[in-house]
Amino acid sequence: MELNPRKCHAITVTRKRTRHHHQYTLNGIVLDTVTSAKYLGITIETNLKWNQHISNICHKANNTLAFLRRNLRIHSTQLKTTAYQALVRPLVEHGCSVWDPYTAGCIQQLEMIQRRAARYVLNRYHNTSSVSEMLEQLGWPSLQKRREASRGALTMLYKMHNSLVDINMDHHPIHPITRQTRTVHPYGYLVPISRTEQHKQSFFPRTVRQWNSLPQEVILAPSVEVFRHRLTEDVE
Repeated sequence: MELNPRKCHAITVTRKRTRHHHQYTLNGIVLDTVTSAKYLGITIETNLKWNQHISNICHKANNTLAFLRRNLRIHSTQLKTTAYQALVRPLVEHGCSVWDPYTAGCIQQLEMIQRRAARYVLNRYHNTSSVSEMLEQLGWPSLQKRREASRGALTMLYKMHNSLVDINMDHHPIHPITRQTRTVHPYGYLVPISRTEQHKQSFFPRTVRQWNSLPQEVILAPSVEVFRHRLTEDVE
């Protein structure tokens, strides 16, 4: 496989104020240094914030929703609901176990997509119409609740814990608990120390806290399917 240097970039991921600048070359061509880059559909920024990614997916989702409004002008609520769930909602949920936001601004930015979709599906655009009532009528939970209910991050950690994905746990900042306590099962991990709220709400610190609070019978599920099922039962 040959890489096209014109389509490759260099990005330095760090929160340090003083950064080391280095020119990277590929086939004798100096790569452009960028502050954000897309990887598997997720925009990664140099400071490891998700603002740019959320802005990108919201922009794309709004464009797709506008396309539906222009080209799918029908009165079938069911058909428009199907179109939204198939073409718009996946755009704002792809990979959310990684970038699940915790700031009110980003959460609201995502929720506005579904609120606009509710107006489109029910064809109610008057400014006095209650979008909350529309969402209740449609039976749509908030996108934040959907992210919480999917428990995608816990499922990923379960796969890592049981070596079901090609990720070496020795190369990640979590370590098994060596001293058992009454509040944590023997399969728990030490919660990484966080000096910033951004790190505290990132994948490993947030997911490990949830993992350690799970009942032991959930942790010992023999398969991913059983794990997800027991997670649902635990929530209910």
